[in-house]
Amino acid sequence: MKKVLFFDIDGTLLNSELKIPEGVKRELKRLKEAGHYLFVASGRPLAFISNQIIEAGFNGFVLCNGAHVELNHEIIYENRIPYEKVNDLMKMLESVDCEYDFETVTDCYIDPSYKDFIEFFKVCDIRHEKLITSFDKEEVMHRTLKIEISAKKDHDKIIEYIADKFYFDHHGTANSFEICALDTSKATGVQKVLEHLNIDKEHSYAFGDGLNDLEMIKYAGHGIAMKNAVKELKDVADEVIGHVDENGLEEIFKNNRIKNEVRFEPHLNYLINLKC
Repeated sequence: MKKVLFFDIDGTLLNSELKIPEGVKRELKRLKEAGHYLFVASGRPLAFISNQIIEAGFNGFVLCNGAHVELNHEIIYENRIPYEKVNDLMKMLESVDCEYDFETVTDCYIDPSYKDFIEFFKVCDIRHEKLITSFDKEEVMHRTLKIEISAKKDHDKIIEYIADKFYFDHHGTANSFEICALDTSKATGVQKVLEHLNIDKEHSYAFGDGLNDLEMIKYAGHGIAMKNAVKELKDVADEVIGHVDENGLEEIFKNNRIKNEVRFEPHLNYLINLKC
């Protein structure tokens, strides 16, 4: 039976040097050649998926925390934030002098006056040609999947406003928020993939380390947290594996060279039988 594996990026696929370890690349290649499906599951938009991830050969992507799902370059699900909600949110954010971007299926749009925000993205592992500063704001607002916020103050006011109107997640620091439509999560994206492939949930694996992986880890047939994951994720995961900087992913695949089934035995790690 084919399996479907979903990988968070930062802290899961990428180590502290922002690289996919060579051993992980080899194991991903082996899994794909064996006929299993590999997906990236990230809060990032496609514009921020770096070339090293694209070149790793994933079958598809669950992006913008589940608001954008594609398989073999075909979009199979998209959940835009309603224009009215985007418009009202912009008014509130501008009233508290907050910088933000608009993230769509293909690009990221930032007001050119947001110098600090732009400088932040310049040092990130993204495709910088997808960072657009000259655009029709009204047009982009109609197709926004995610909004990222950099708040220097009024955090409580922002949280109070967005809490019951959007799905949101702190990204990196308490000053940063990722905002999507209310019914969005990585779990929703995983569900859409499995439905499209007609594969039962029990044959799915999700790997992550952050709070925005929580729903996905709980939903997948096998939810696996990295050793470097936040406590909340470890508490709900079926298994905790090695640290991302200690070849956690590579070791679980290499040491459990499984055949064609996945099994779990009490007091043992998952044996992910995905050998060719």
